[in-house]
Amino acid sequence: MVLFLSDNIFKTLGLGWQSILFYAINLLILIGGLVLLLYRPIKRMIKNKREAIDATFEENEKLKKESETLRADYDKTLEEMKSENARIAANAAIAAQERADAIVSEAQEQAQAIVASAKRDALYQKEQLKNEYRDSVNTLAVQITEKLLEREITDEDNSELIEQVLSDWEDN
Repeated sequence: MVLFLSDNIFKTLGLGWQSILFYAINLLILIGGLVLLLYRPIKRMIKNKREAIDATFEENEKLKKESETLRADYDKTLEEMKSENARIAANAAIAAQERADAIVSEAQEQAQAIVASAKRDALYQKEQLKNEYRDSVNTLAVQITEKLLEREITDEDNSELIEQVLSDWEDN
């Protein structure tokens, strides 16, 4: 029945076994031609594109590794620079502290020199005032004594009286 049905279909369409064979051979030739003309070049083109993409990926990986290496070198250099800057800053701080200490030391020496000079001046002025007082007291004592005694006192008497008055005055 299947055979009968297929015979009827082929007869209705006007096809015989030779036409079917001819169409099948044409179909095989067409498929072979398409494979030769389209499939292989397209497959080759896809293969070339895949190789190009793979090469691009490999290049990207290589560049990525290189950039990671450069980044690590950069980070290392940056850390070295930071430590160098810290060392320089510490050295500058030490130098500044030493300079400040030297300035303070010099200022202290100058202050001590000024104090010593002031003490010397004060002692000198004290001696000057003492001498002036002696002279003033001497003159005053002579004048007072002359008036009291109504006589003239010699220099020896004068010196003796002055020494006595000054020693009493200094003790008080």
